[in-house]
Amino acid sequence: MNVIDYFKDTYNFQNSPVIAFGGSYGGMLAAWMRMKYPNYIQGAIASSAPILWFDGMIDPNAYTKIASNVILN
Repeated sequence: MNVIDYFKDTYNFQNSPVIAFGGSYGGMLAAWMRMKYPNYIQGAIASSAPILWFDGMIDPNAYTKIASNVILN
């Protein structure tokens, strides 16, 4: 994590936490970055990040089913 080390050293931020953030796909990247580099990233804000949207982990039609049930009922 050369960029983080550079900024912390250059601007004397050694004791400052690093928070990753993003929305949608960027949120997935923020969450994954926090999981992969917990020694560099102390937190992640992942807005609208579909991190469980993988084959077999969630029904890809879940949103459509829920929305349809709300409209029809």
